Amino acid sequence: MEALHRLDQSLLLWLNQFAGHSAALDMAVRGVANIYLVKLGLFSAALWWLWFRREETEAGRRLVVDAIAAVVLAVAASILIQAVMPARPRPLHDAGLSFVPPIGQDRDALKNWSSFPSDNAALGFALAATFLRASRSWGLLACLWAAVVIALPRVYLGLHYPGDVAGGALLGFLGAYLVARLLPMDGIHRLVLWAEARWRPWFYSGAFLAIYEMMVLFEDVRRAAGGAAKLLHALAG
Repeated sequence: MEALHRLDQSLLLWLNQFAGHSAALDMAVRGVANIYLVKLGLFSAALWWLWFRREETEAGRRLVVDAIAAVVLAVAASILIQAVMPARPRPLHDAGLSFVPPIGQDRDALKNWSSFPSDNAALGFALAATFLRASRSWGLLACLWAAVVIALPRVYLGLHYPGDVAGGALLGFLGAYLVARLLPMDGIHRLVLWAEARWRPWFYSGAFLAIYEMMVLFEDVRRAAGGAAKLLHALAG
């Protein structure tokens, strides 16, 4: 484990040598990392394209359901690991690490959240791994996008170690594998397709909100859950 930790730090600090020299570069990386439309907008569009394409409509819709299920599994596993494992400080907050923050990067960003694993990587690679089932070439491009646009900027900004995004990517692939090979999804597919045919306006309204929340990493859901937990704690106290 110590050797892996040293490798993690070495890779991080190698990438960190490029930070802090160009305000334009650092601003561009922050934009890619923080603007959901940039890093996940194409993935969202791909889900809707798969749903509405004329060729193999039912197969595409089943794949969309599988993609959403894979994301839910991967992100839930990531959150659970963060909750039960000892907290790992992010590179930005590790006083013993000679990390140089990129220009404009807030030192207190995500300070109270554990670094391992990366939720963003878990989500991105769960989607990319599912897209591999639709098209090998487009799926590989999606994996490359997840690595370069979703995962790498978070390491550059000091929000994660390379091992954090690798762990998130593994969870994403695992979630996609479980949905494709092991979980009984046929009943869920039938239920979703029946609901779409039976309550079409309500279905698409809910689907829009669900995919929107997924693309912002369930940020509003997390805030609401955290606020509810604090309220219940205050009432119980």
